[in-house]
Parts: sequence; C-alpha cells; structure tokens
Amino acid sequence: MSQPNTTIRNLSSNVHVSPAGTQLDAINLDVPAIGVITGGGTISPGGALNFKMLANLHGGMVGSVTKVAAVGSGQNGIPFAVEGTTSDPHFVPELGGVAGNLAAGAVKGAVGGATGTETAPAKAIGGLLKKKP
Repeated sequence: MSQPNTTIRNLSSNVHVSPAGTQLDAINLDVPAIGVITGGGTISPGGALNFKMLANLHGGMVGSVTKVAAVGSGQNGIPFAVEGTTSDPHFVPELGGVAGNLAAGAVKGAVGGATGTETAPAKAIGGLLKKKP
C-alpha cells in the first residue's frame, strides 16, 4: 500500500521573478524515499518550462544506474529535463550523452586495465554488472 504523503527533508532555491519570467537556480530537493534532485531553469511568462535537473537516487540497483549515467560527466546522478508547460509538464531523461560516455568509458577502462590503473567509468560499469573492472 502506498503512502498518501511524501516527506520532503529540504527544498531550497534561488528565485528571481520578473516580467521576462521566473528563474530558479540552485534548486535542491531532498526526498528521503527517492533521493536528492538538483538543478535550475526558467518558467516563461506563458508558462513554458525549461529546466535541467540531476537526480541522485537512493537504493541498490538505482545507485549503479546512477553511476553509469554519470560516467564521463563528472557528476553523480541521472540527468533529466523538465519541459512542456506548468499545466502539462514533461519529465524527459537526458541520456543522449550517456551512451557516448559509456563507450568512452569502456575505451578508457580498457586502456586503464592495460596500464594497471582503474578508471571511474570502469568501476561504474563493473559495479552495474557485479564484476570487478
């Protein structure tokens, strides 16, 4: 049975409202049951949303997926965008760069393995597959 309420540990942001729209920077949303979501973006006067966010999720496999999504980005988390309008928001995963980052990470991991050094991408992929890099 699901709970009807969501506990929010922290919600903070820098907000600037002007006739040109609303700008939110340094968004930090900490929901213990889900994880921490950070980012920023804009809301146009007409209600159009343009946000770039990063979800650092909690829990077993989700942690491995988060590490793989972050390969090569220097960030921990899963990037996503919030688009659409305030009355019809769309949450869109931004995983286009992840495939390229995984390929680059695999190459770096192979080179790292050849030289005896272990790279972060190799660790992330190895953790996902439950194998040592």
